[in-house]
Amino acid sequence: MNTNAERTPVKKPPNKYFDRELGEIRAIEKPYKPPMREEAIAARLAAMRDAGIKTLAMANEARLEVNALERWVGGQRDEEVTKALSDWLTGIDDEIAVLEGEFVLTPSAARFVKAFEQARAPRGKDERRGIALIYGASGAGKTETAKWAARMDENVIYVQADGERKTFVSLLRAVVEEKTGYGGQPSVGEKMRDNVIRHLQPGSLLIFDQAQLIRLTVMEQLIIFPDEYGIALAFIGNAKGYKALMDAKMAQITSRIAGAHIFVEMPGEEDIDALLEAWGVAGRQERKFCMMIGKQDGGLRYLDATVREARKLAHAAGSHKLDARLLKLGAVNAGCWGGAE
Repeated sequence: MNTNAERTPVKKPPNKYFDRELGEIRAIEKPYKPPMREEAIAARLAAMRDAGIKTLAMANEARLEVNALERWVGGQRDEEVTKALSDWLTGIDDEIAVLEGEFVLTPSAARFVKAFEQARAPRGKDERRGIALIYGASGAGKTETAKWAARMDENVIYVQADGERKTFVSLLRAVVEEKTGYGGQPSVGEKMRDNVIRHLQPGSLLIFDQAQLIRLTVMEQLIIFPDEYGIALAFIGNAKGYKALMDAKMAQITSRIAGAHIFVEMPGEEDIDALLEAWGVAGRQERKFCMMIGKQDGGLRYLDATVREARKLAHAAGSHKLDARLLKLGAVNAGCWGGAE
């Protein structure tokens, strides 16, 4: 099976902030990670027992005596045992987090990237740029692809609209914050638009996610960037936002799409197969179950959560193989499946 998937390791840059007293940008140190709560540990151990992992295996992985673990489960919560269990479980979570840092270029993700590049291509003598529209079902990889593109290229800026980030000025302030790593306020007397232009070069791309929250009049205002400054735009949103945009018949936007226009109905089998191949999940029953989870609105997000929980169980058992039983338990633990066949 040839899925044409690429598994790309991504190094995330450290978060930064501007130290006003020192007058310099400084990296934020990794915060202290508190130990897990006893109730959370107990719930994880119960899930492992449900998955068929023996107490002996859990004790070996946590480097504890079996009797000590049994007493802890029975209610005698020794502090040292609690710390050992917390360290073991958070260590599993850290290993899973490293695996999740790898981006899989699925067929749909490749289409999204192509749309971004089409929008960035210069047009005409004045080298205007275009607009990419990527709308549709949730959990289809739109957001993850956009974030990956921003991590891989410093000239791609990803901004997620929300209750506060949806006006013209607030969106542009967020663009500068993402680009610089600190406050996006313009200089004295400088317009916010000029502040953005000062930090970006022609051929850059501004990606606005959750675009259904952005008023159409604001989207029209943003068109000045591809038209006058050679900075492309991409709007990512849901099916409702797409309908509103199409119903408005906004020629100012649709005339600038130039082929960079994608509507995602649901996650497809080719995307799910690409992810399963990258994750090392194989087998007929495993694929059948993953297809059931993945082929729905929000499916790839549910599938990712399912595999994450299944990996935790597999790691706890000292194994890296994910079979159908672990995947089903993972889906239940993640709240993605009710357990009915």
